Amino acid sequence: MSSDPYERTTGADVFTRDVDNESAREFRRMLDEQNFVFAPGIYHALDARLAELAGLDAAYMSGYSTVLGQFGFPDLEMVTMTEMVENAKRIVEATDLPVVADCDTGYGGVHNVRRAVREYEKAGVAAIHIEDQTTPKRCGHIAGKEIVSRDKARARFEAAVDAKQSEDTFIIARTDAYGSSNGDWEEHLERGRIYADAGVDMVWPEMPDPSREDAVEYAETIHETHPDLKLAFNYSSSFAWSEEEDPLTFEELGDLGYEYIFITLFGLHSGAHSVYEDFSNLAENDEVGQMDLEERYIGHPTESHHELAFVSDYQETEMEFDREARERIESSEGFSEEQSDPIESDD
Repeated sequence: MSSDPYERTTGADVFTRDVDNESAREFRRMLDEQNFVFAPGIYHALDARLAELAGLDAAYMSGYSTVLGQFGFPDLEMVTMTEMVENAKRIVEATDLPVVADCDTGYGGVHNVRRAVREYEKAGVAAIHIEDQTTPKRCGHIAGKEIVSRDKARARFEAAVDAKQSEDTFIIARTDAYGSSNGDWEEHLERGRIYADAGVDMVWPEMPDPSREDAVEYAETIHETHPDLKLAFNYSSSFAWSEEEDPLTFEELGDLGYEYIFITLFGLHSGAHSVYEDFSNLAENDEVGQMDLEERYIGHPTESHHELAFVSDYQETEMEFDREARERIESSEGFSEEQSDPIESDD
């Protein structure tokens, strides 16, 4: 690579670019030092900031959460790579947490996969996952999914690994073989081995149900041939874990080698449930609904929307470059870092 950040080349790599992926290095560090790394599924910037405020390890830009939360669609690959990358960029800019992002199938052939990897890298994500379904894909828990051939899948993941412009960028290969229309348990295992040999950093075996036995068997069996392989586990929102007699715990999964654990739609379910309940209260009780909400959020870390938005930082910058800004801020009503008890408004 030349000193020019963009080096003119020939063929498929018309432009290459060095990327310093500090976020990916942090993600790798946590994986090395912790029994497991956990990330809640989110779909917008504020949830990423709340995940950081709550002290979570990382943030996961869930594909289903993004298409439902941002567009109102089901997860049937109706959202483009560009739209997904734009959302990832907003999430990355809102938090210092490492962000893992859904890259669906890579959005086409090997050239599309390579471009997708580089666009996500430029957006600043620490890790992406790509799956072995046919295009258009679907949520792993919607009937009708089908996987591509082994050769096409290997090409997809080898292209993804080769496309990285930072050696730290973390590539996760997801297999949907178990539960697909043209796969089975043995194919699920073999796909994991093939993808590990293709050079990915981690394998995510998507499971069709919350079976303890399947999770244990998969980890133990694949580690017979690939003892150092890192695994990901979707503690899926499609399953009713609270109804299981002996549900898997995160610690148990970490002990088995599932070093990255995530709940794909946690943020969406949490938000949708809370908002629905509060909207229903408003519909039934008018202003009492607002007062009831205030009883819960006043004194809570999320009380001030201005603080969540870092308004004081923006005011400080404004005053640095605009000579009249301080006078305007100090002589008007509203939130100001100068006020110990700020008056908040909706403006």
